[in-house]
Amino acid sequence: MDVLPRQAADAVVNMAADQMLLEHYPAPDRVRFRPFAWSAPAFTFGVSQSWAKYRAQVPADIPLVRRCTGGGLVSHLDDWTFALVIPPGHPLFEAEAMASYAAVHEALQEALLRQGQPVTLAPLPAGQRDFRAPDDCSRRAEPNDLVRADDGRKVAGAAQKRNRHGLLIEGYVWRPHLPGCDWSRFQEDFTAALAKVLGSPATAVPEPIYDQFDHEGTWAKFASREWNERI
Repeated sequence: MDVLPRQAADAVVNMAADQMLLEHYPAPDRVRFRPFAWSAPAFTFGVSQSWAKYRAQVPADIPLVRRCTGGGLVSHLDDWTFALVIPPGHPLFEAEAMASYAAVHEALQEALLRQGQPVTLAPLPAGQRDFRAPDDCSRRAEPNDLVRADDGRKVAGAAQKRNRHGLLIEGYVWRPHLPGCDWSRFQEDFTAALAKVLGSPATAVPEPIYDQFDHEGTWAKFASREWNERI
């Protein structure tokens, strides 16, 4: 598993970097993991959701950018975020979405339990599950999301995009629900747990160098009204 350096950027750059990680990574057969931060407050929302609906909910001075993955509105005001790409040929690339969610969140759980944080996976429903819109997904737990075991508050969630290049998982951990967490230690423990779950030893790598045309074109996509306001 290639582990990229954790860097801070704005919402457009971060969302473009995640798609580049999926579609233009120079070692496409490798599992790759990109922890990242936000240089300014932002919100993101799922690829198939309404721009107007969420723009009305987000303060006008805070950027709102459409992700290439699914899900609803997510606040990046105080979270710890990451992108993970699983290439074709890996068992989790072929697995159902719930299995890949569970694998990633089990690694998150292991890392947080090492610091005594009371977290657990949200259970699967016992019977048929009614449709639930993705609105407010940053607070409402879905099956295999990570929640606090003591009060049920959602701690972590993720969204996915699967294509011929691989499976992209964009995930976040909501830091205010985890008081006392040492985030430097968490990153080390999560990386190790993720490498174990995926069967791919972690290797630190430098920031990848992409083709300039691909890099600029992907950035322009996520900065454009045509992408963000298309629905």
